[in-house]
Amino acid sequence: MTPKDMLSLKEASTYLAMDERKLASLATERRIPSVQLDGAWMFSKKSIDKWRSQQTRRQ
Repeated sequence: MTPKDMLSLKEASTYLAMDERKLASLATERRIPSVQLDGAWMFSKKSIDKWRSQQTRRQ
């Protein structure tokens, strides 16, 4: 995985059009693919694209 594929919480919330607090709580609950680096949530763009397509299918 390359660093350019990684999104910060702020970038990921913009990318997903989701509130940062909501996204952070999904990450904390392990309901969205994420990793914590130095206490900050980071998201792989590829992983959240996959997660998003799975969410769409569930509705």
